[in-house]
Amino acid sequence: MLKLWGSDQSAPTRPYWMIWAAIFAMTILNVLIKVMDEDPNLVFYGFPPLFLILLALGFGRRFADGQPSMGWWLPLIPLTMLMIWCVFIQVFGHFSLAPILFHFQYEMESNGVMSSVALQVAMELLPFLLLFICWRQAARGHRRMQTFGSLLTVPLLALNPFTFGIGSHVMRAYASDQLDLTRHFSDPSAATKPEGRQPNLVHIYLESAERTLFDESLFGKTATPLKRLESRGFSATGIAESEKTNWTLAGHIASNCGTPLLGLGATDRNDFDQVTAMLPEAVCLSDILARDGYSLSFMKGAMLQFAGTDGFVAAHNYHKGIGYSEIGAKYPAPVTAFGTRVNPWGIDDEDLFDAAFKEITALSTGNKPFGVTMTTIGGHSPQGYISRSCLSDADVMSLPNRTLQAFYCTNKLTEAFIEKLAKTGLLENTVVVVQSDHLAMRNQIYRQLKSIERRNTFIILKDGLSPNFSAAAATMVDTYPTLLEALGYTLPNRSAGLGVSLLSDRTTLAGQVGLNRLNDAILSDYALRDKLWGIEPDT
Repeated sequence: MLKLWGSDQSAPTRPYWMIWAAIFAMTILNVLIKVMDEDPNLVFYGFPPLFLILLALGFGRRFADGQPSMGWWLPLIPLTMLMIWCVFIQVFGHFSLAPILFHFQYEMESNGVMSSVALQVAMELLPFLLLFICWRQAARGHRRMQTFGSLLTVPLLALNPFTFGIGSHVMRAYASDQLDLTRHFSDPSAATKPEGRQPNLVHIYLESAERTLFDESLFGKTATPLKRLESRGFSATGIAESEKTNWTLAGHIASNCGTPLLGLGATDRNDFDQVTAMLPEAVCLSDILARDGYSLSFMKGAMLQFAGTDGFVAAHNYHKGIGYSEIGAKYPAPVTAFGTRVNPWGIDDEDLFDAAFKEITALSTGNKPFGVTMTTIGGHSPQGYISRSCLSDADVMSLPNRTLQAFYCTNKLTEAFIEKLAKTGLLENTVVVVQSDHLAMRNQIYRQLKSIERRNTFIILKDGLSPNFSAAAATMVDTYPTLLEALGYTLPNRSAGLGVSLLSDRTTLAGQVGLNRLNDAILSDYALRDKLWGIEPDT
């Protein structure tokens, strides 16, 4: 066996060759687990046989002192591509170009968020870096090993999930016979306001709190507070996640403007230098409400500058943008024993709700209808952020992991916040909306979430609105006209943007053409994107 796999030059035996073989076996198994998303126990089951195979092949004798020859690095090309793919899968749960390109264009620092993400990424990179080192040690000065690696390079490139991901995106984006989104787009500015007194709006986005969490067999009592809320109002149960709506700002824009975030970037012609505002030609919910006399505030526990939120708030007629920079000093920021923030995003959700209560109280004294939109942090991946008051709540802490505790904590705080508003009379003539911003990214319960059909949360509470459910196939864009109708607006054809009101019996675009074809159309679209960004088409 050693002769078959022999070296081109003598390779003195070293005591450490078994250690290198063991590291090689462990790293290969670790990478396979990440690629296949299998049970981590595979390491314990798979290590002994793989280690013995490596020894039998004589890999250990290659961990010697030979000099690397040209070509030893070729297998590292597909391995690097695999590494990039795995990092995104492990950190975000999916590999998608749209959010990657979008976030590269905007400010990403927020109270240490990037440091936290960088540490997470570094941990995911570690097995690949070890694999790089192990391969170099195995192939250095050994031409047959290098030839073997060179032969593997092409199939590893062809079968690489990174290659499949990029290839699928390009094929879908440039496929023929695509759906023309502009033909299905209804001008939201045609919405007419209700007669008489206009209702107020309290709009709560719960970070990653998808409807999938309502399954008690998998997640216990996590969503019980939201279930109690939906039993009193309207709930849409069929809202799937479409392309370019799967991160926080994209979810906000889809549900407020009736369009996915058709962003600008490397694959969408890099015309960002032609615009100075976020989707400046889109007519969003805030634009319509501001037109009709509302006072509008947007509140976020994190910094508004993070990932372009401030640009959206400024471009679409919110009168106030309130983020960590504006309210952070008023609330405590617990730190760890190492001096880092417990919540690197900003303030705890309980503090956001307190600040929102004060804002609503102040706005209620005015003579205008008001709208307050807020977005929480608690359910954010990878483990969630538990508000400090919940750390002593035995009911919350009885759940089996930090992610479920964080979701349950924020759900309880949400219910308590709404009850407090009701008891103080602040919900009179007010529509309350509770929804997820997008499906959860990778967290401690991601395997369970993926095991069943996933849907977003969308609940409307309004006096006179009978408890009701809509199971219609929908996406986040359909919540936009639904919100307008809940506020009493009249819509031509009961639609706005790409959405159709879920309070109507009309079929949504996703229901007409299916989610897959809609996603392909979103990826291939330029015409609607240029219209909403105010970009002159190429001549």
